[in-house]
Amino acid sequence: MKPPLKLPVRLPRLPVHFDPDRDPAASTRLLTEVMTRPLDPGYAAAARRRAESGEPPARRHRVVTVAALCAIGALFAAAGIRAAAAEPAADRGRAQLAQRIEDGTARADALAAQAAELQAGNARLAAQLGGAPAASADARSAGLEVAAAATAVTGPGVQVVLDDAPTAAEAGGTSGRVVDRDVQLVVNGLWASGAEAVAINGQRLGALSSIRAAGQAVLVDYRPLTLPYTVSAVGDPAAVQTAFATSVAGRYLQVLRDNYGIRTRVSTADHLELPAARLEVRFAQPQGQ
Repeated sequence: MKPPLKLPVRLPRLPVHFDPDRDPAASTRLLTEVMTRPLDPGYAAAARRRAESGEPPARRHRVVTVAALCAIGALFAAAGIRAAAAEPAADRGRAQLAQRIEDGTARADALAAQAAELQAGNARLAAQLGGAPAASADARSAGLEVAAAATAVTGPGVQVVLDDAPTAAEAGGTSGRVVDRDVQLVVNGLWASGAEAVAINGQRLGALSSIRAAGQAVLVDYRPLTLPYTVSAVGDPAAVQTAFATSVAGRYLQVLRDNYGIRTRVSTADHLELPAARLEVRFAQPQGQ
């Protein structure tokens, strides 16, 4: 049996509208205009104006390029200036401080080198002197330093402690109180008894030291002291104590105890440490100047 015959599908025809009033030459004119005038009238007018001004196209392009580059450069410069201005003040301060530290370290190193050089020179001079004269000069210098309170000393000695009477605050006035002249008398008595160095409450006494009063306070070299007043004297403990007990100062302490109730105590010590005094040379100058 033969398959059925398939007939081709026929598409419907679109109706054709004919305009009897349309000019057949309109399409031809449009094609001709496109072929003869490919540019937009606005572009053509702009081209005519540039041609009339006499400015070459290449020059215009260069001017535009240079202007663009200048604008970009100005933007980068402004950005750099803003970045520099925005640097935190703390960073600048740290940089300045680091520079000052470096400068100070350099100066300290230079001074240390100078001090080492001077010490080496002193050592060379001491080696050149040598012998018995040098040893004698050193011993004399050490003795003078102790006498002038220019160096700290240590050794056995005697301590004298003075304190107000228990009822001094109630009695009023100077009765029962330790005053500056009491301390002065004790210090002079210790010097006279053979003391080699004296200090009051840790304040070393030198040739120019003073013991004074300011109200109810006792001052040593204008520095106030607090009770009790401890007078320390380096020297032979037995000899200094015996001599002090029989001196005017020793008998004066007995009067203070018996008549005014001032508390005193005299004792020996196996080890005392006295600092150097704060010396100030006012008039003396090295020999030869």
